[in-house]
Amino acid sequence: MRIAVIENELSIQDMLRYALELEGHRVDIYACIPDQFLTCDLVIIEPGEYGQHFQVVLHCIEYYRVPVVILTFYDWNIIMAQEYGVPALRKLPFRLSLFLKYVNMFQDSTVSRLKVG
Repeated sequence: MRIAVIENELSIQDMLRYALELEGHRVDIYACIPDQFLTCDLVIIEPGEYGQHFQVVLHCIEYYRVPVVILTFYDWNIIMAQEYGVPALRKLPFRLSLFLKYVNMFQDSTVSRLKVG
């Protein structure tokens, strides 16, 4: 699966790339929100301290039809994610097994869409 990670913290970028590539995924890392997304199957994003990039999350879902997982330090983003029905995980404490469970859930649905379509 091809995954776009939008994260400005270098250490978190590295950890996510390493974990996802070990699982066999192709990973594109962006320090900030790109003007366009390459074709990807999943976007992992930190919407910002005050949710200032939450519109991008909704745009990915509605316009690009790409599933999104929010990975954040901030309670505000967790609340917004729950409001919009978007999966969200906290960066601290980070639980790799839970994170990979979410990713694999989307991989399974992507494979199902390809088989049906």
